[in-house]
Amino acid sequence: MDLNSDAHRYLELLDRRIETLGSLAEALLMARQHMICLDIDGLEARIAQQENLCRKVRAMDRQLDQLQEQCASKVGLLGTESAAHGVQEFAGRLELGRQRMKSAQERVKALNESHRALLRRCRRTTNALLNSYAVFAGTYADPRRAGGTLNRS
Repeated sequence: MDLNSDAHRYLELLDRRIETLGSLAEALLMARQHMICLDIDGLEARIAQQENLCRKVRAMDRQLDQLQEQCASKVGLLGTESAAHGVQEFAGRLELGRQRMKSAQERVKALNESHRALLRRCRRTTNALLNSYAVFAGTYADPRRAGGTLNRS
């Protein structure tokens, strides 16, 4: 393969990684909605989706690293004029891809931080409810253990 085809594959893979990060951002937003609505099944599905997307990103990162090494070694093997032309041809697209990647990564990072904060608040709320339940456990009987039925008049 020549430098141009490797560089083209690199840019395509970079675009796929950016799209995957966009999907990860959407999964984080949807997970927030499931948490707010107390939809545990939906939240678990979103967590599985996030794990899958993260695996895809890691796999793409390995491929990008390999392609980057291939391109760098080919640039070193080519003559200076030929290498300069090949590098300049994709420099603009690569810079645009880098900017898009940075934007996508910043969005996922911000959403992830927001998600973590929401999880911390949920944990504090759950702990407070559990503590409250423990304090009043002797006062109120568990309706499932009471064995009786509620009178409905």
